[in-house]
Amino acid sequence: MTDRADELAVYRKAVSDYIDKLEARERSQLLRKLASNIRRSQQQRIRAQVAPDGSPWPKRKPRKTQKAASRPIRFLYRKGSGKERVADMRSWVRQGDRLTGFDREADGLRTFLNSRIARHLPSEGGADPGPIEGSLRNAKGAVRRRSAAMFSKLRTQMKAGTNGDEAYVEFRGRAARLARVHHFGLKDRVVPGGPEADYPQRELLGFTQADDEAILAMLLDHMEGRL
Repeated sequence: MTDRADELAVYRKAVSDYIDKLEARERSQLLRKLASNIRRSQQQRIRAQVAPDGSPWPKRKPRKTQKAASRPIRFLYRKGSGKERVADMRSWVRQGDRLTGFDREADGLRTFLNSRIARHLPSEGGADPGPIEGSLRNAKGAVRRRSAAMFSKLRTQMKAGTNGDEAYVEFRGRAARLARVHHFGLKDRVVPGGPEADYPQRELLGFTQADDEAILAMLLDHMEGRL
């Protein structure tokens, strides 16, 4: 293992000296290609949901307060503007003064304040449900679908480029905030205004030995093409 590390160190020194001697335009082109290859490698690893060391990402811990569902709910909800809309929730939990779950009308996870529910509606083809009590179903399936969609979107929002003599791969804007939460395993709200959740650490960016060797191979091929 030590011999392999020493060999890579020699290659890195040779490649670094070579890049320093390139003209600015050629160095920029080479770094752009390098950044693109790194981004592709990171995207493939995120799709596979594994860390740079090859270990699988930890699964999200289920919430202990969630219980099995008994029925869907529909209700008229007063928005901040005073207008009302129908909410149709098929998997949800009660958390204090809020209801959080998958809303079919919005096609996503939403959180509703109990105080803004104007009145409950019968389910499609059903009788008036009456008042809602208790805590309902663990929305595991909805959370899993949302999580997969989120990481898919993060992959597409990964940016690659060059800055002077450096190649970079990064997330920007809102994607950067979401990536930071998952990369370091921080707390965040499932939806704006909703309850906080502890997210496990899932490293989104990081070099593997395969990445290191692929980068060196690409640079050595470039060197051979000029010699």
